[in-house]
Amino acid sequence: MYSIGNLANMSNSTVRTLRYYDEIGLLTPSYLSDGGHRYYEEKDVIKLHYIKVLKEMGFNLISIRQMLENQNLSHKEALAMQLKVLEVEKERIEERKRSIRYLLQVSEFEDLENWKDVFDRIPMNSSPTPIEVYEKIWSKHFSKDEVQYLIQLPKIGDDTDTIKVYTTLINDIRQNIHIDISSPKAQDLATRWINLLERDFNGNFKFAEKVWNKQKEGKGDIGFYRFEQAIVDFIEKAITHYFQLKEKEY
Repeated sequence: MYSIGNLANMSNSTVRTLRYYDEIGLLTPSYLSDGGHRYYEEKDVIKLHYIKVLKEMGFNLISIRQMLENQNLSHKEALAMQLKVLEVEKERIEERKRSIRYLLQVSEFEDLENWKDVFDRIPMNSSPTPIEVYEKIWSKHFSKDEVQYLIQLPKIGDDTDTIKVYTTLINDIRQNIHIDISSPKAQDLATRWINLLERDFNGNFKFAEKVWNKQKEGKGDIGFYRFEQAIVDFIEKAITHYFQLKEKEY
């Protein structure tokens, strides 16, 4: 026989935990003294080991109790069930991570500095809209091939280097929003923007321009991020000047 203190020490548990297991009927002592002291037999030690192993696998206490009570459930079935539970939980965690990245990235794009700014500019339930929703909207404005290409582009909420590059560029533009568009700094920003478009649209500037115009026409409801008007104006003027200089070179 093992006292509750002995069992706690040998199993690296706590007396409080073992008492709780008794209360919920997960691990009851084999013997209870007249003074109310709990004592456990070898079979209880083995059962506690099973409980700890199953907890490590991610099973909750209710599931563990059901598994120990239901001898008809094989270990393979139990493991398969838990694997499914973990897969669902993983999807939920990934969705939460994406929502947090979305808020962080929008905060960077909008230059939001505190929670008040976030709450004022971004709805509380803000999260990335499922791509299937935008796919239907895009089909009204773009060809089937164009829609398929848009689906592959990085989006706010994604954990990609491309989004980080765009975020950095937008912040750089915001910090230099009042400089002359013909200045070396402004033209460097224009060059960086053009290089990104060339990479992301495989050099198809006509398609990139179409997307840009739709982005300007919309109100953030067609799946493209709508930049502040000052940033839009700066980008367009700087790029126009960039191509004017290129034309003079030829």
